[in-house]
Amino acid sequence: MHDQGRAPLGPRLQKLHRVIGAAHREAEGMVFSRSLLQGEATPLQLASLVRALLPIYTALETAGASLPEGLRPSGIPWADLSRHQTLEQDVTAHADGVAHHPELAELDALVETVVTSLTTLAKESPARFLAHVYVRYGGDLSGGQQLAVQANQILARAGLPPVNFWNFPRPIAELKQELHNGIEQLELNDAEEAALLEEAPAGFRLNQKLLRALADLAPPPPTLELLRRHDRPVPRYTSYPTAQAFHPGVQGSHLLAALAKPNPAPLSLYVHLPFCREACWFCGCNRITTAAGSKAVLPYLDALERELDLLVAAMPNPRPLAQLHWGGGTPNYLNAEERHRLWQAVADRFPLEANLEAGIEVNPERLNRSAVQQLRQLGFNRISFGLQDVDPAVQAAVNRPVPVEQLRAAMGWMREAAFDSVNLDVICGLPLQTPERFAATMGEVSNLRPDRVSLFSFAYLPEQLPLQRRIKAEELPPRDQRLQMLENAHGHLLEQGYVAIGMDHFALANDPLAIAAQQGSLHRNFQGYTTRANLDLLGVGLSAISLFPELYTQNSRSLKAYQEVTK
Repeated sequence: MHDQGRAPLGPRLQKLHRVIGAAHREAEGMVFSRSLLQGEATPLQLASLVRALLPIYTALETAGASLPEGLRPSGIPWADLSRHQTLEQDVTAHADGVAHHPELAELDALVETVVTSLTTLAKESPARFLAHVYVRYGGDLSGGQQLAVQANQILARAGLPPVNFWNFPRPIAELKQELHNGIEQLELNDAEEAALLEEAPAGFRLNQKLLRALADLAPPPPTLELLRRHDRPVPRYTSYPTAQAFHPGVQGSHLLAALAKPNPAPLSLYVHLPFCREACWFCGCNRITTAAGSKAVLPYLDALERELDLLVAAMPNPRPLAQLHWGGGTPNYLNAEERHRLWQAVADRFPLEANLEAGIEVNPERLNRSAVQQLRQLGFNRISFGLQDVDPAVQAAVNRPVPVEQLRAAMGWMREAAFDSVNLDVICGLPLQTPERFAATMGEVSNLRPDRVSLFSFAYLPEQLPLQRRIKAEELPPRDQRLQMLENAHGHLLEQGYVAIGMDHFALANDPLAIAAQQGSLHRNFQGYTTRANLDLLGVGLSAISLFPELYTQNSRSLKAYQEVTK
């Protein structure tokens, strides 16, 4: 059905509407279009809009006046559609709003491209030029009045004069019908008809580029709004493709083939130590909860040594290690003798670079001074431990009780041992957390002052992680409260002199990671953020992941299968 009183579209207009429909809908759904219709665009964006449109409409109207007689249809109301004089007034009225804004350079360059294109089309392909005439004026006459209302309300709230670009001297319906009639009456041959239809979507694509540039002029939304917008469960981001894309078609033979290629470049080695004495209910790591101690550890170390022998044997020559990381699980589940044995097993098989970055994750709950000293003496120079939350009620709700006095003692031992870097993990969104309780936790983080902080948002996935079913869902903080806690923690860390270096990670301004982030040389792999680029990553142990050019591999997640396959 057609609107009452409006003549039905002719054959050419029907074809035009079919070819531009999708592009038209895309333009209406773009960020700037939506923000303008919702009354959320900024005065800078509106001033930039009229500034950008002035040369475009000047080119349209100047070139339109010089079209060949047969292609300048008298039915089009050129004089009443003309916009350039009104735009000149709008630009003058809002000149102060766009003064001294260097970010307009990209928009100006785009406008120059559009003007050049229109001028060239008018000379070389008038039918294509007329497609742009219809797209521009047709759009102004179709939705312009609604845009004008929203735009002028925005400007009025800012105490600025209105824009008159969308004001026409005659009724909109009359002008729109005459524009339709004029386009319908064009005398085009088959090639020109095809050119008109082909070019019309291009007119909308040019408009989309302008809309993107205008959207970029908006100030960034507040952190809380960004968190709300992007708060959704996603796979872990330590790789792309993520581990969810791994498949059994990749075998150990692929890894051995990668190692067999002559390559003198250093490696990064990850060792997974899965054992824990107690299970933290929030944990999603591949771990084994056991009180067996050495009865569990020694057979596992045997398997690790066999795996290391297998991998080293595949290399033409053992590659030096630039990075070494022990993760878990709880690597300090191993006793002093077992830790020494494992370090030596690695050192006996790989040359260690003089500037080796050697990191280890520890659970502070059972940590003591002698264990910290031994780790430093072995050669570890980076250490990380989980604080998570200091409130006793929150700790009890996730089965991770660690008195704050123990946390402070652990940090003291690490500073005494002179580790190059201490990282501390915090989790936001745990059961029974409140803004007040989490603020106290962040205050303790400030007191401990680690070199690096990992601020994680708790992912509650009881369907995938059975251990999390012990957490009471009704005790989890509401979504907006969790997001507010994240924003508050982010601001607190920045105030304390930390730099946000990537997703949920912070470092003191003089830390190598912070410097690398500022210089654009920060990198990411399965071991976290790093300043070392292009290191092949070799993972050993249960579920460990290796990363080589064009290859991801992962060891078995079953302890029994892992130990069997290494025999």
